[in-house]
Amino acid sequence: MNLKENLKKISEKVDDLRGIAIAAADGIIVEEHRVDSSLDLTSIVAECGALWKSAEKASQSVELGASEEMTIVTERAIILVKKINPEYFLLLVVASEKNFGKGRFLLRMEAATLVEELS
Repeated sequence: MNLKENLKKISEKVDDLRGIAIAAADGIIVEEHRVDSSLDLTSIVAECGALWKSAEKASQSVELGASEEMTIVTERAIILVKKINPEYFLLLVVASEKNFGKGRFLLRMEAATLVEELS
């Protein structure tokens, strides 16, 4: 299965999904799938990449270990970020809390399968 198919598979299981992407740690999209064409997924990924670096630095400086997951709740969406490996992360944007848990579970499962494909 290719990366685009992996993302499409997740999108079909989350009702209020707006977009999903695989990105490099520097915030550059490797592959994406948008359900909402107005969603600026490129900017979201870039900003979350920078935020991820800050969170990683903070967690390391207080000796809590590497960051694994991040959630951002806004007025219009929830952004879930899951580390695949040190070089890549998965990002999922959902419209409501309705499928937050399901989206989080699917990201965990998909991140585990993508480790080998992205190594």
